[in-house]
Amino acid sequence: MVHWGYVIKNHIVGNNSSTVSAGGSYMEKLGSIIGLPIVETETGTQIGEIGEIVVNVEEAILFGLIISGSNWFSGENIITFEEVASVGRDAVMISNHHVIRSIDTLSIANYNYYLRDLLNKEIITDGGLRLGILTNIMINSVTGEIKWYEISDSMVMDLLYGRMIMPLPQVQIVGQDKVIVPETMKNFLHEEKVITDE
Repeated sequence: MVHWGYVIKNHIVGNNSSTVSAGGSYMEKLGSIIGLPIVETETGTQIGEIGEIVVNVEEAILFGLIISGSNWFSGENIITFEEVASVGRDAVMISNHHVIRSIDTLSIANYNYYLRDLLNKEIITDGGLRLGILTNIMINSVTGEIKWYEISDSMVMDLLYGRMIMPLPQVQIVGQDKVIVPETMKNFLHEEKVITDE
């Protein structure tokens, strides 16, 4: 599933806005979704938990959610984001268990990555400037679009100033250890605060 060294031209153009959108959509950190229960809206039954997340970095979208802790299914199973009813603070809701599919039945593109394979990579610009470590990815929880990267400079700086966020670059190279972004992205780094999608 992991394919290193691709040049990725994202469909989402980054911006540095941090205002609340008129539509009321909001951002969700993908790391906070891990471990949430998966609940059927039709029966109220919990069928498992989110064990891992698959993102498509070329399309800049959340591709799907991997299920863990379920006795209902064998092998690795996934709920594609288009089948998710809602992502809430305390649970991920689906209509029923029929939307769950074996990951082996899906055509997984080269640009799909497990979240764990993206986090903790060093982000540097193509000019050689280190921006920090990728600690989380923020999405629009309604559309599934990847919008922001959360970046840590160091533990000390995190404690003093908080972590930084950066809008998703239009072009990036995901390597085995590092993510290379355009030099201009250094101008879009700013302190993390409550943000929502435009």
